[in-house]
Amino acid sequence: MYKGDISNAAPKRVLVNADILFIKMTTTYKKFKFFSRTSEHLDFDRFLLNKLFLYTSRAEVTLELVSFDYKITELEEIFNKIERAGVNPFRDFSYYVSPKKLAADLAFRPEVIGVIDPEHQLMYGRLGMDF
Repeated sequence: MYKGDISNAAPKRVLVNADILFIKMTTTYKKFKFFSRTSEHLDFDRFLLNKLFLYTSRAEVTLELVSFDYKITELEEIFNKIERAGVNPFRDFSYYVSPKKLAADLAFRPEVIGVIDPEHQLMYGRLGMDF
């Protein structure tokens, strides 16, 4: 900040693990009355998405979707699906190889104020959040 200029200030950011938001749904259907087929598709928890949307407006933070299991193409597909639903609280999405890599990168990201990841919460130290 130089002489009161706030244009270079980074907004506060909270990273959210995609595993708490996504639901893998399997559907079984019969083909030709004899053969049963199963298909999997990803969907998101609308109740939790609503809670995250309200949290961003009240706490004045931005959210970033982070994943360790889903690749970039799957993340982009779900991100666009959430965007079409009209309640997308996320500004960005990114893929990390492991939670250790994310924990190592947190030191170089001063705008991150927390990580919502219940499985690896203690790994992030003071930045580990529970929602």
